[in-house]
Amino acid sequence: MRLSEDFLERVKESNDIYDIISSYVPLKKTGSDYVCNCPFHSEKTPSCHIYMSTQSFYCFGCGAAGDVINFIRLYEHLDYIESVKFLAQRAGIPMPEDGGDDAAKKRSRVLEMNREAGRFYHKLLYSPAGKEGLDYFYGRGLTDHTIKLYGLGFAPDSWDSLKKHMNALGYGDEEMTEASLLNKSTKKESFYDFFRHRVMFPFFDVRGNIVGFSGRIVTNDDDRKYLNTRESIVYNKSTFLYSLNYAKNSDEKSMIICEGNLDVIAMHQAGFKNAVATCGTAMTDSHARTIANLGFKKAILAYDSDAAGQKATARAMNVLDKVGITTKILSIKNAKDPDEFIKKFGKEAFDLLLAESESGIDYELNKLRMSVDMTTAEGKSEYLKKAVEFIANISNSIDRAVYISTIAQQCDISRANVDSAVDQIIRHRYKEKQKDQRQNIISGPRKRDKINPQSNRYPLEVRAERGIIAFLLHSPDYLNRINEKLDSDDFVTQFNRRIFIDLTAMISCGLSNDITVLAERYTAEETSEIYKIKHENNDLPYSTERLNDYIAVLVAHRDKMNEKSVTDMSEDELRKFADRIKNKKS
Repeated sequence: MRLSEDFLERVKESNDIYDIISSYVPLKKTGSDYVCNCPFHSEKTPSCHIYMSTQSFYCFGCGAAGDVINFIRLYEHLDYIESVKFLAQRAGIPMPEDGGDDAAKKRSRVLEMNREAGRFYHKLLYSPAGKEGLDYFYGRGLTDHTIKLYGLGFAPDSWDSLKKHMNALGYGDEEMTEASLLNKSTKKESFYDFFRHRVMFPFFDVRGNIVGFSGRIVTNDDDRKYLNTRESIVYNKSTFLYSLNYAKNSDEKSMIICEGNLDVIAMHQAGFKNAVATCGTAMTDSHARTIANLGFKKAILAYDSDAAGQKATARAMNVLDKVGITTKILSIKNAKDPDEFIKKFGKEAFDLLLAESESGIDYELNKLRMSVDMTTAEGKSEYLKKAVEFIANISNSIDRAVYISTIAQQCDISRANVDSAVDQIIRHRYKEKQKDQRQNIISGPRKRDKINPQSNRYPLEVRAERGIIAFLLHSPDYLNRINEKLDSDDFVTQFNRRIFIDLTAMISCGLSNDITVLAERYTAEETSEIYKIKHENNDLPYSTERLNDYIAVLVAHRDKMNEKSVTDMSEDELRKFADRIKNKKS
């Protein structure tokens, strides 16, 4: 769908970048602009800047950048058209009629199918065929209000009940398989229901759309206790948090994170509406950023106390710490999980349990202490070695000092000795980091540029290419001067050449050189890179002398390539040389 520049400008003007970004991330005013912890990478101090005058954002940490449209693309994982539509709907602006936009149509179709499947499962739960499922929910102590609030349902012990229902509504087998509502038999080339003989938990996103399902067995006829939707165009398990649509609106300053859907539902029913769960995966950086972006500064981890639960707790603590969220660990006694504890002892007892939860640091130190025999000198020595390594990871100097004193008392040694041991580890790590930084300077950057993979091979030429692109974005009237000396073949890297070709075509046809218009042909990450090119040239003079310097670099590279013997050329260089000759002849 080709969108006009006037329409795009209207959408942007109706969606102030402050209003949009502040609805996802807490912003802090600095001068006339704002800063925030970047929602696209893990950090504790703000590196993402929101510029009100240009209605743009730029992260000095990861390079994410753009206007309000590109922010939505990156944050909501939508394509270009879907992002524009998202913002247009928010502002009450109708989209231009067009037959295109296949990705948006496909996404909408999957959401429609999921909504219809959710209705089917929920209606069946309250029918005679769903009695087994309803009895299960009642047996878990859930009320009808909670069942309806979470849209719970039942998938019968049938191979095709959902299939028949959905087929009658006009949905095809292939598209339902792609949406994880059906499975396809490889032997018989037939289709059958993905969820069978299970109580159903719809996955609602923060806008109330059903993006997937989780099904739990009600009998022991399947060794898979839970079966979750496969990842699709609308569902990504690495970013989705169950019940976030409710937790984000709670008045609590901390979020409770647990393993199971029923734990979350039981807590919500008891009045703890700030609970969420990851679904079939460990805590990820994306989960942590989502929690931090909603303004939560603390998290209480309510995982099981078995080995797997302890491993999940340790991972979640590390991931949450990256985004500045402090963690506490819920120690559940006389019950295996929050759901069982609330049933046995009630809401008030669980409230006290939350208040008594220990800090993540205490939890880790207690775990280390329990792994050794503290009554022996050898045990104390082993604990001390492990504990000082752990304490050295604490970034806050005050917290570090407190726990140094704690360890000293536990091991009955002087605080100065523990302090010295921790300091030695910190200094050693600092030296190793400096060594790595020096090595990076000597050997050059090790990370491969995913957007422009050729950039490491041609650093000087890439700088010149980016400078020329910046000139076209800032002062398109320089195009004729550039075209007198260069053509697209003189651009060494493919990504920059592509931008140059597109900008040249737009300017030559009298169209705008606005990145918003250009962005339709690029991914969100590529668009960020184009904004980065513009941003890094903001404070440089747009003078003829500077432009000539950039042109000279590319001309010199071209002349060098022309002087090179054909037999000495690489396959890539030979192909470019042949194309250049062909273009000149034509």
